[in-house]
Amino acid sequence: MEEQVVARIREVKKYFGATKALDGIDLDICANEVHAIVGSNGAGKSTLMKTLAGEHVPDEGRLYYLDEDITGLTPLEIQKKGIQVVHQVLNIVESMSILENILLACPPTKRGVLTWKAGRAAVHEILDFIGVQFDLDQPAGTLSISEQQFVILARALVNQPKVLVLDEPTSRIGLEETGKLFAVIRKLKAHGTTTIYISHRMEEIYQICDKISVFRDGKRIETRATRDLPKEELVTLMLGKKLDVFFPKSAVELGPEVLQVNGLVYKDRLNRVSFSVRRGEIVSIVGAVGAGKTEILNLIFGILKPDGGEVLIDNRPVFPRHSPQKAIRHAVALIPEDRALQGMIGNVSVKYNLTAINMKNISRYSMINNRRENILAQRLSDQLSVTPNDINYLISALSGGNQQKTVIGKWLANTYQLYLLDEVTAGVDIGAKSEIYTLLGELAKNGAGILLATGDIEEAMGLSDRIIILYKGEVVNVVDPLSTSKDEILAYIMGGHRVEQ
Repeated sequence: MEEQVVARIREVKKYFGATKALDGIDLDICANEVHAIVGSNGAGKSTLMKTLAGEHVPDEGRLYYLDEDITGLTPLEIQKKGIQVVHQVLNIVESMSILENILLACPPTKRGVLTWKAGRAAVHEILDFIGVQFDLDQPAGTLSISEQQFVILARALVNQPKVLVLDEPTSRIGLEETGKLFAVIRKLKAHGTTTIYISHRMEEIYQICDKISVFRDGKRIETRATRDLPKEELVTLMLGKKLDVFFPKSAVELGPEVLQVNGLVYKDRLNRVSFSVRRGEIVSIVGAVGAGKTEILNLIFGILKPDGGEVLIDNRPVFPRHSPQKAIRHAVALIPEDRALQGMIGNVSVKYNLTAINMKNISRYSMINNRRENILAQRLSDQLSVTPNDINYLISALSGGNQQKTVIGKWLANTYQLYLLDEVTAGVDIGAKSEIYTLLGELAKNGAGILLATGDIEEAMGLSDRIIILYKGEVVNVVDPLSTSKDEILAYIMGGHRVEQ
């Protein structure tokens, strides 16, 4: 039986200055399917979805929805047609209530007057459909990142879309929440909604998607049924080359302990957490969202203040008067979870982001030396293969993977003895992940200790010498990745097992 095409994209081209973001894209999206759009950062995936949503107007080509030409329509007009996009960046208004945030997509009015209460029943219905419950009068800014993700999803579903675009929807949520999201996608499919799913997570794509379209350098390379496209071939199509080694971890002779954490307590989030990291060692912390991974890293770096316990860096206690400035003086680096809000300065160039914490390297007589700054920034950009390779490019205009490379790169100008990495590959394509993994291996080989907080079990198993498993703020086990399984780790993460420490 011939499939019904709901969206047709024909010969679409989009330029940003001299950069060709989309190069003659032809793509059909069919009814009642979950269609994956995959490719490296900068391949054109998000640009195409923003074009479909009316946020960008194509320079050439046409867009059709149910055979109607929608090229050039405004985002609001396209939403009314039945196309909704949930972007990778969370557009939450923190000061507004959860109810108001969800209804922003279609504010309820009565005789021309805005009446939030009139939409309350519809919001409860959508939240029941999603399988989450909130106090609708609670400020949205008090929610966790994963909870905010579901508020944004509810906002999209209030309009009952026929086509739903999800751009990296699981980059900020954990395993349990991902399962809940997949259940929603399956229910939407059963109700006749088409989902376009953009993700770098291979396992998710093969679990939830019916078709896969591969993009590279602004072009659609291939579209195929998921069952007919092996993972190895998919990686090759995405990168344009075969990826021989994904986790390039080499054996490193471990040195003395660079970090000791003893009985760390923080509010109701951490309960007597203890572990250590040695020089040359990669230690991963895994756990569900809210297990306490980020809090541990922020306490070690001095962003948060503990309620008990101690942290020793190079055998020196850092409390009670700890701070990020002191952590840096102790040669500790932090790559935070949210690169946009915490890891980068969004409205300035790649150069300034790479050199912002390296003023001593680029200054002479307390004045910034432009030549030194340019040399340092270019060296770091080349080292990390940041694309485009232009240090004067705005970092906010880079793809997510290249932004992440820049966030990491600023810490490579000096030698640090301990690297704290929080979800360092979230929203990063498979090629960039491999490059980051290679870099971590080199840092470990040079004697640095690495503490990696991640929700990706395969990442932890592929990179780590040891894995610390958290459940509700407590260490429930420490395992060797070579002598355990993904299922066993997952059971601990979900609270199924506990080992007395």
